[in-house]
Amino acid sequence: MPQSLTPFTVQRLAYIRFIYQEGIEQSRQPSILSARALTSFHDATENFLGLVVEHLGIDVKKAPEFLGYWEVIRPKYELPNKAVMKRLNDWRVALKHNGTFPSEHQIEQARAAVSGFFTTVAVDVFGVDFESIDMVDLVTHPETARLVREARTHADRGDHVAGLAGLSLAFEALRRHFAGGHVWETWDQTPFSFGPSLSPGDEPRFRYGDQATARLRKTSVIATRVREAMQVLSLGIDFPSYARFKVIVPEVVNHGDGTDRYAVTPWQEDRTADDYAWAEHFVIESALRAGRAEGVQELAQERMKSFEQQPWPVPERTWTGPAAD
Repeated sequence: MPQSLTPFTVQRLAYIRFIYQEGIEQSRQPSILSARALTSFHDATENFLGLVVEHLGIDVKKAPEFLGYWEVIRPKYELPNKAVMKRLNDWRVALKHNGTFPSEHQIEQARAAVSGFFTTVAVDVFGVDFESIDMVDLVTHPETARLVREARTHADRGDHVAGLAGLSLAFEALRRHFAGGHVWETWDQTPFSFGPSLSPGDEPRFRYGDQATARLRKTSVIATRVREAMQVLSLGIDFPSYARFKVIVPEVVNHGDGTDRYAVTPWQEDRTADDYAWAEHFVIESALRAGRAEGVQELAQERMKSFEQQPWPVPERTWTGPAAD
């Protein structure tokens, strides 16, 4: 009977599933680019094998070679699929060391082999369904994680439009966390703000035939779109994926009565479980990429707090070139 899982083990499993999911996304890319999937599948499997060793309490002085795990783990558990995993390892070595690109068929074989391996061993060793491992455990921003979990409750019932709307809110919560938040702010709050945001009250009054007013309105739209794009790019988020995400999810608008509403078109009603799965993975990946900016965010907040507490006038010094001996 599998032993209970520690929070660290749960997080490691979530990370392994995330790498595996990355491999699936890479496998769908055009030829040559799809070859990266082999590396992701291999990395996910190697991480998984290391966790099996740790979870079963097997004492090893150093991590074995990839295929050596089967021998190391055998006293506690008979790992399956060694032959197919050897092929995965051979294809990965050929790609990494010889520049031999795998065929589409080989990539699909690798995906199926890794999927079957994880499905079997996760139940036998960890007592969990691999597909049920929650990658949201990797998201450190509480509001984003909460909204992703809430979105999934709708997707699990087959309501993919509502699920995608929840993911739209989850991503916006992440962006606002780093961009400074609300439409009424007038000063930069973080290095990722790129200027104050524009509210509906900032829009110029339109006069028919007034070219200056029309130009201002167009400039306002451009500034808002460019600012949002810069926020996304500065956090290391892949912009083409972001563009696809914005096409898939409905636009959720917060109204004066406090409700979040979105229009539902026939096209959006046709979104599938695959669309939802891709969008959820994108939000989680974006949260992980953006997480690198947390340190900068904290430094900026500390600096602002120190500045607010600084007595006036602020002391000044003059740059004098090299330090005197």
